[in-house]
Amino acid sequence: MELFIPSILALIIAAAIVMFVLPRLSSIILGVLALVFVVIAAYQHYNFFYTEYRESTWQIPLVQYAPYLLLGGLVLFLLFFIINFVGTGTSAEAAAPIVAMNAAVNRVVNQVPTVAGVTNAVTNAANNALKAVGLGANKPANNAMKNLRFSQV
Repeated sequence: MELFIPSILALIIAAAIVMFVLPRLSSIILGVLALVFVVIAAYQHYNFFYTEYRESTWQIPLVQYAPYLLLGGLVLFLLFFIINFVGTGTSAEAAAPIVAMNAAVNRVVNQVPTVAGVTNAVTNAANNALKAVGLGANKPANNAMKNLRFSQV
């Protein structure tokens, strides 16, 4: 029970930071913070498991294959990068989703009412309601309220 409450408290504080502080930071600050925390975590991990890394011997025979694995991974990365960069399809295939998206945007634009239309309808409804109550713009102004001081209210 002694470890439960501090853990819950740490979880609540972390959730509050994630919900209220992090969304207000820029992406550069978040990237730098992430990089700093990764470096700190790697340093602590290496210090904590130093003896295990030093005494581990199963990977020693694999050392002779490391350059080939690294070069093979690099060649595969470059190959996939070039394929994605150059592309394999035609420009018409690439433009098809954009054309469909533009058509959908045009349909939405045609269905949405204009701001002037909405505000005119709201203004007309408000004016009609005020006229029905007797406070409309066509009624002569009541000047008796202009002579009323704040202390008389």
